[in-house]
Amino acid sequence: MKTLFSTLFILLSMTSFGQTNSKVDLIEFIREIQIWEKDGNNMSLSFWIPTSYWKIALEDNPQIPKETLSQIESAFKDYVFVCALDLDINADGTMDYTEETELRKTILIEDNRGVVYRPLAESNISDEAKSFASAIKPMFTQMFGQIGSGIHFYFFSIRDHESENIINEKKVGEFTIKHSSRNFKYLLPLVTLLPSKKCPKDGATMKGNWNYCPIHGLEL
Repeated sequence: MKTLFSTLFILLSMTSFGQTNSKVDLIEFIREIQIWEKDGNNMSLSFWIPTSYWKIALEDNPQIPKETLSQIESAFKDYVFVCALDLDINADGTMDYTEETELRKTILIEDNRGVVYRPLAESNISDEAKSFASAIKPMFTQMFGQIGSGIHFYFFSIRDHESENIINEKKVGEFTIKHSSRNFKYLLPLVTLLPSKKCPKDGATMKGNWNYCPIHGLEL
């Protein structure tokens, strides 16, 4: 079931947004930003969508004007945008979902200093950001049916004294999204955004966060 849901999210991104940015593997990128946790018949999802996601997913799509892409990036750049889901799978195959208001009571973000952030009230979210989020919601419902209806969107404001996002997918750090009695930990920078490395012995491609070749033990 977990693999199925992961595949559905990947297909959503591929089929809805068309081509992908050739510099970043969108499938691997999505695997880093969505985390599923399962315990018996209960499943929870944390799907963090960093601002860079929009460019990676949309830049090569000829149906998306560059101005629209810029507007989307601008709308989300001041927020940490999280999609969350908590569900129980019943014996007959039906599913029960935690309602948005109930999930809102438990969801929070804890940064690497231990500071806790709660989701913003709708009145504290820009109209532009809310409009784009509203446009995305039907897409989730259309693609996933009942599952999509159980996914809820939350905006967080986690900024420094210069009004820049403290959580940056391209900088070293970590943070944890918590909801439904579960912890979803993210380590930064995201590996898929790092330039790959080469093994000095045979030139094999290595992940950007690796310090040593796992085959030859040589420093990268």
